[in-house]
Amino acid sequence: MMNKAVSSKSPIASVLSIGASSRITVACLFLLFVLTFWGTIAQVQLGLYAAQERFFNSFYFLAAGFIPFPGAQLVLWLLFLNLICSLILTFRKYTQWENLGLLIIHAGLILYFVAAFLIFHFAQESNVRLAEGEQTNVSTAYQPIVKDIPLPFTIRLDHFKVEFHPGTDVAKSFESMVTLSTGSLHRQVRIYMNNPLRYKDYTVYQASYDTDSTGRQHSTLAVVKNGARVLPYLACFTVFFGLAFHFLVQAFRAKAKI
Repeated sequence: MMNKAVSSKSPIASVLSIGASSRITVACLFLLFVLTFWGTIAQVQLGLYAAQERFFNSFYFLAAGFIPFPGAQLVLWLLFLNLICSLILTFRKYTQWENLGLLIIHAGLILYFVAAFLIFHFAQESNVRLAEGEQTNVSTAYQPIVKDIPLPFTIRLDHFKVEFHPGTDVAKSFESMVTLSTGSLHRQVRIYMNNPLRYKDYTVYQASYDTDSTGRQHSTLAVVKNGARVLPYLACFTVFFGLAFHFLVQAFRAKAKI
């Protein structure tokens, strides 16, 4: 954090001031909104994995085939540095009790980024491909090498449904009705875009589908094992607590001045 040796007119402070600009914050938040909306819509045509790689796992991609556009990784790193610069510049002010809520909010936001980093680099991604009536307790990972991963449950595809835009072969939506079984537990879940199946550290998403040479449809489900999944919730609670604390302090200060 910033110490007393760093004056407000030093080169370091100037760099930090530029990095902490609220314009960078607003621009990054707007770009994240655009990427989230664009990437979610693109999942219908590109599939889950291709959309993730293009919009969220890249530092940049080419829009319309030739226009460089920042990917979510670049935007998140810029936003993280923007937050750190802001915290360093104002750290001493935030340590005063009346501004302690702001420090807690910053800590929660930094925890969000730590959670995103851990999930991106350490979460285990694989998938299962099933036709109606098939079941498995093994998923397949393709990066960095192809390997089978045992699952602590069995998943069976009961029914697969796809809808197309009128007069086209472009999928409008597709979903899978599955049964998850483990021991005495049997749970039927409808999986579709933005509505995954969750079981302990595992989340199962609808990724894509294909049709084989016989006309039989297969559903591809993405399986993500994420041991750090509790961190985003903890970060959310921390930010909420910081906001509540800050607003209460400000309210009591305003009342004391009356």
